[in-house]
Amino acid sequence: MKGGPSPMGATMLYRVMGVLGLSVLAGCTSLSLFYKEGTPVQRLNADLGACKQKGFETIPVDQDTRFIPGSETPRTFCDANGYCQTVWVQITPDRIETYDANEGLREDFVEACMAQRGYQPVRLPACNDAVVRETTLSPTRVLPPLSAQSCAIRLKTGQYQIVTPPD
Repeated sequence: MKGGPSPMGATMLYRVMGVLGLSVLAGCTSLSLFYKEGTPVQRLNADLGACKQKGFETIPVDQDTRFIPGSETPRTFCDANGYCQTVWVQITPDRIETYDANEGLREDFVEACMAQRGYQPVRLPACNDAVVRETTLSPTRVLPPLSAQSCAIRLKTGQYQIVTPPD
């Protein structure tokens, strides 16, 4: 197998590329939040916490497990005499995953609870580089009015800043 990548090396390369891709995307993803204009973020967080707690009380965790088969791919290896052999190489291993079967129901409950408190779910795109450069970074403390141009900047602290650039 001289001159070609080993199956293990290729698998590791794919994993590293996937992790790098996710870390690059993490800084420039959209922001989903519950929104009610003029609400302090501290109040939003308290309301969301109360709705989540009520959701867990009303719809408890239902842990379940599922089997997820691994994936394989055929690889052909040839020796110096031209003899070739195709073998199946494991790309990802079998795994057993634990999940909360009630998670979706609880998310719906929380959304309805927040709607009763006057919030609506919104998704803001990430601000482009030009907007970020022109903005003095500071976490949003009160939810501002939104327009079609509104966007979000995720801060290193885990907080966010909502920006509405001028037209």
